Amino acid sequence: MTMNVLLVRYSPYWAAPLLDRDDVTLHVVQERTPQGLGADALARFGKVYYVSSFDALEELSAVAADLLSEGVGIDKVVSSNEFSQYAAAYLAHLLSVDEPSTSVVLATRDKRLMKRQAGAAGLHTARTRSVPDPASLVDGGDDALAELEDAVGYPAVVKPANGWGTVSTTVARDREELRAALKDFRYAPELRSQQLLVEEYIDGEEFHVDAVWRDGEPWVFCVSRYVTPPLRLREGAGPGLSVLLDADDHAGLYAEVRELHRRLNEQLGLTRGPTHLEFFREHGTGRLVFSEMASRLGGLTVAQLVGAGVGVDEREIAAHELLDGDLAELPLRRSRFRYVGMLNIIPSRSGRVTRIPSREDLLAHDRVLDVSIGPSVGAEVTLGQSSASVCVMVIYGADSEEELLKTGTELAEAHPVEVEVEVE
Repeated sequence: MTMNVLLVRYSPYWAAPLLDRDDVTLHVVQERTPQGLGADALARFGKVYYVSSFDALEELSAVAADLLSEGVGIDKVVSSNEFSQYAAAYLAHLLSVDEPSTSVVLATRDKRLMKRQAGAAGLHTARTRSVPDPASLVDGGDDALAELEDAVGYPAVVKPANGWGTVSTTVARDREELRAALKDFRYAPELRSQQLLVEEYIDGEEFHVDAVWRDGEPWVFCVSRYVTPPLRLREGAGPGLSVLLDADDHAGLYAEVRELHRRLNEQLGLTRGPTHLEFFREHGTGRLVFSEMASRLGGLTVAQLVGAGVGVDEREIAAHELLDGDLAELPLRRSRFRYVGMLNIIPSRSGRVTRIPSREDLLAHDRVLDVSIGPSVGAEVTLGQSSASVCVMVIYGADSEEELLKTGTELAEAHPVEVEVEVE
């Protein structure tokens, strides 16, 4: 029996494991661009729909109406990234598909509701305040800002309520910086909503947790530590590095995080599929403080990092779970390295790329497992935006954390990304 899957936003990484199945017909909803999808890709899909935006409700509704009127029963709906999550949930609702649910997507996209749900599940969270209208708050004068200061303190983190990673995130250290951030907030092009969240700055180590769930239990569960905090990386303090922690060496942390994650999932009503959760281990207290959670795969090369640790790319694991596969069918195995890491080599400033390392040179290193190269020479990259964060991403391994850190430094120094700033 053939399963009909609707992929909201085409991604070759999500599409590949679905197209390889003889029992799957893949249909695609894609934002309209001048180049569109290539003929080779189009030939492999069932139905292909173009919309002006994944936020265009009438156009998305027309997609659902066409599928229903043509008698195409969609069995599964999947979103390939953060900014097509709402569209996927809306289409799933119209097409009477159980996942993804609108309530789970709302609570894992909007950081205000996300933190409220985490608090209700008993997790520690930063103090937060919603700022739905930044201009009105600034116009309210010092009294309004003083109330916000009392609520979250300084430093204060100012971020989009429906953001992604650290995109358009800034830190204010006093009232003037807070006023300036709210008055002239710089929204990345991907952001539609202009509502903000201001929260307490948590001083601590930062971690991310990547898992795929079925019936409330994790198929894979990986805890990684950010060696370079994401906020520092967006300011050019690279290279970035995440270390996937060995479960035996960090058994206590794994057990505590797994229990907290289960409690949050239960609060959200999330029982299956991929998740990407971030938390802090607060300096001084050692307590774990919830930061954010997404009901999707991690960005950049996080899926490959997980794959290096467990033997199967996380995207393939998530696709297998989506299609109601069995965990025992996956050839999971431990890496030949005790520790694996994700190295993110970025330029030290924004500008035009003049030199970028080759994938072949990086793969020649005996500890490098996988390499992704983003822009090419001549491309413009901007710190704090995806153009810079995807420059060079390396998955590699070592037999200890110390050795992994040392190798990462050596790789970044030997294979830099160089840019020049054009003088006007």
